[in-house]
Amino acid sequence: MPGTLDRMAVPKRPLTVVRRAAVASVVQGGNAGGSTPQAKQSAAGLDAIDLTIIRILQNDGRAAFTAIAKQLGISEGAVRNRVGQLIESKILRIMGVADPMALGYDAYAMIGLKLASGHDPQKAAHYFRDRDEVTYVIFVAGRYDLLIEVICETHDQLAMFLREHCYSRKDLASVEPMVGLAMYKNMLKWGQP
Repeated sequence: MPGTLDRMAVPKRPLTVVRRAAVASVVQGGNAGGSTPQAKQSAAGLDAIDLTIIRILQNDGRAAFTAIAKQLGISEGAVRNRVGQLIESKILRIMGVADPMALGYDAYAMIGLKLASGHDPQKAAHYFRDRDEVTYVIFVAGRYDLLIEVICETHDQLAMFLREHCYSRKDLASVEPMVGLAMYKNMLKWGQP
């Protein structure tokens, strides 16, 4: 398949309540506890100060730059500049995240999709990315071609989504919904330095 897939994990519904930080790519390396600019840099070109700022914001996206600066022993302006650069380079996003179940969305499912022969996964991914009920789309290798996460207010709405947007599509060879019964962990702090 030519080219790379666009970013597909795009939230469609404003379920945001609490500001938090999410790292756009997994960052490894560096001494997260160090605070010297000469510290080893990560594969993403981040130093220990950047990685520590990310970690602090992942734990509390509302942390004041003055508090971060005091903790790192650098100026508030330096923290502000670094956060600005991390956001501009798309390594860091500060956003609100809410628990959809706490907001009354009772129907949650991960759906494994296998494409019919000769169909383009990117086209299918773009179709699902544009549906309001879909909060996550990923192109995968293995049993499925795409995995999508769907959140609806009711099970009837989830059933309607499956009928209208999955079972009726000619580009899908199989659809396997995995309906969530209980959520034990939903963590956005992946790749925490």
